[in-house]
Amino acid sequence: GDGSWHGGCLALAELARRGLLLPSSLPKVVPVIVKALHYDIRRGSHSVGSHVRDAAAYVCWAFGRAYCHTDMRNILEQIAPHLLTVACYDREVNCRRAAAAAFQENVGRQGNYPHGIDIVNTADYFSLSSRVYSYLHVAVFIAQYEGYLYPFVDELLYNKICHWLTPFTLSTDLCTRHGATLAAGEVVLALCKYDYALPADKQKIVAGIVPGIEKARLYRGKGGEIMRSAVSRFIECISLSFVSLPEKTKRSLLDTLNENLRHPNSQIQNAAVKALKPFVQTYMVAADSGVVGGISLKYMEQLTDPNPAIRRGSALALGVLPYELLANSWRDVLLKLCSCCLIEENPEDRDTEARVNAVRGLVSVCETLTQSQENSLIHSGEDEISLFHLIKNEVMTSLFKALDDYSVDNRGDVGSWVREAAVDGLEICTYILCKRDFVPSPEKPQEVKSELPGNVTAEKTLFDANLATNLVAGIVKQAVEKMDKLREAAAKVLRRILYNKTIFVPIPHREKLEEIVPNEADLNWGVPAFSYPRFVHLLRFSCYSRVLLSGLVISIGGLQESLRKASISALLEYLQAGETEDLDARSSREYMLYNDILWVLQHYRRCDRVIVPTLKTIESLFSKRIFLNMEVHTPIFCAGVLDSLAVELKATKDFSKLYAGIAILGYIASVSDPISTRAFSYLLNFLGHRFPKIRKASAEQVYLVLLQNGNILEEDKTEKALEIIGETCWEGDMNVVKHQRLELYNLAGVGVGVLNNTSKITNDDGEKWPTATDEHASYSSLVGSWMLLLKLAT
Repeated sequence: GDGSWHGGCLALAELARRGLLLPSSLPKVVPVIVKALHYDIRRGSHSVGSHVRDAAAYVCWAFGRAYCHTDMRNILEQIAPHLLTVACYDREVNCRRAAAAAFQENVGRQGNYPHGIDIVNTADYFSLSSRVYSYLHVAVFIAQYEGYLYPFVDELLYNKICHWLTPFTLSTDLCTRHGATLAAGEVVLALCKYDYALPADKQKIVAGIVPGIEKARLYRGKGGEIMRSAVSRFIECISLSFVSLPEKTKRSLLDTLNENLRHPNSQIQNAAVKALKPFVQTYMVAADSGVVGGISLKYMEQLTDPNPAIRRGSALALGVLPYELLANSWRDVLLKLCSCCLIEENPEDRDTEARVNAVRGLVSVCETLTQSQENSLIHSGEDEISLFHLIKNEVMTSLFKALDDYSVDNRGDVGSWVREAAVDGLEICTYILCKRDFVPSPEKPQEVKSELPGNVTAEKTLFDANLATNLVAGIVKQAVEKMDKLREAAAKVLRRILYNKTIFVPIPHREKLEEIVPNEADLNWGVPAFSYPRFVHLLRFSCYSRVLLSGLVISIGGLQESLRKASISALLEYLQAGETEDLDARSSREYMLYNDILWVLQHYRRCDRVIVPTLKTIESLFSKRIFLNMEVHTPIFCAGVLDSLAVELKATKDFSKLYAGIAILGYIASVSDPISTRAFSYLLNFLGHRFPKIRKASAEQVYLVLLQNGNILEEDKTEKALEIIGETCWEGDMNVVKHQRLELYNLAGVGVGVLNNTSKITNDDGEKWPTATDEHASYSSLVGSWMLLLKLAT
């Protein structure tokens, strides 16, 4: 058993170290050690033997230390190829490193060994940590020296792949048939790269491998999934190698790929998509097959299939189809994929991965259609113009909508996958439109920049100023939200757009963007302390500020403390504007920000994902006295916030929203009348809330407001109110709480009508902020009736 082998190897090593194993016995011991270096026994779904191989490497290490050069000269020549084979190809990293250490010990102690130093420097501790690097780089380097190539090839063929390949593709052993299928395809592809044409009989054998696997039903049961991936890779290899196939086999392989595209496993789908592209190009388009016309229509129909796995695979498949299969139905394909990028109306049909694949497929189809300039089916007259206008009006709009995908499930923010794919897609479609506009990369950037954005809006170009504004705004919004990976991806996309050397993209305020996003590849955009202080300066530009702020508040009002601190610090530094700017500049920044905040409150009305962090942001800014000292602007802002609170806090059960709203009411109650009276009335109203913790929080705010503001009530009434608040258990009996609140109403002289009086104040531009009067009409009646009943009862 493996225990005996392990113990025997350790015993031999200790005997050698202590000089008890004589050199005359080495010829008998070495064959046993060589077997131990390759000891690997299958047991069920796993194998045992790594401890034996590690112990065998220890024996070789002990030999190098125990014996002199004359005794080890012939022995080292026998064990060196086997040690390096284990060092390069063993499955376990500890075995690879142990074998390399044993080889290094022997080279260092046994004198001049051919190429020993070069091999030791290449096969070191760190380079062998990666199995892929060991196979593809270390082994290839060592194989160039005499005496190692054939042992390495034998190891790969007999132990890692199993020779011969073709018969073993139908082996009952999963590992054997999986490795044989992959190896067969790779060997065919490698021979093709070296211009070796397979004989007709060999091509016939290769063509029959996949049908043979399907006939044996080797996709079923254990290991079926990895066999599907191996078969897809095999089809990809023979397609790239132009292996001759009968028509029946072509249809069979296409059916195999279609079945793999329907599989729910994403790795199998991706392998099938990679194989489909060369397969269709080689065997359908080049051979002028009769089934070409129906492929794209079939995939389009499957985009609305109830099975989400089918929708995922079909979207990816459309993205890799060649131009010839898309030319006749390109409009339908684009519109269908555009609709699939949006969140499904039926909640049961929603699938994030399907939308991600639809975005990727849509962008790939756009690339395919626009890059095939030599074909005249589309690129002629009105059809060509229609294609680019469809990309501008439909594709870009769908990608912008995909940036608003914030779907969440038990895996977290899965909508971020769609947003990341949309950011990448917007970059590609931007290049397509700008290239069509014939806007060259300018030799004198200053001259071109001086023409923007005026020239862009004046000319009838595809990529106009409005599209450029939406593009940058959507990207920078992702660059200031809470996910590090997405922030980094968005910033890198923006950098590539700004500094593209072949296509110039006209963007408003380009100089400032280039200052914020320098042309350096190694910047840490995922680090909040680095990225937020840069992007927050875009709040100065009205074309970007609102969309940017809707993303920034997510970080400021989020749950992650480090992210919250970095984002609010960047915003406060921006508002303070340092010592170099005057008071008017700082006031202008506050004025723009308060208008943008009110826009966010109205645009995302009843959307808790944005409203809750926005309220927390307002609370944080109020705590720093931001917006509270703007003279005429402060009442306007506070009135807009109160109107929003009247809608957002009505009947909500979200404690975080309620807490933030109550804190904001406390700050607003400290400003000048009539806004303070209205906010104080709202606070009194929350003293009778159904949740005890909310009543307690409201009571604390009322107490603080009365202590800090002596002008709200008369002095004697203030003392009485403070006494009532301090002596009442607001988390206790509801009847007592209501009675005490009624006394506070009487002391404050607040009538029911005041509670429901919404502000009609307009901003400086003459725009009237939306109010919540209608929504609270029924609520006002209910409160009035309840107050009347209380008075009658007392």
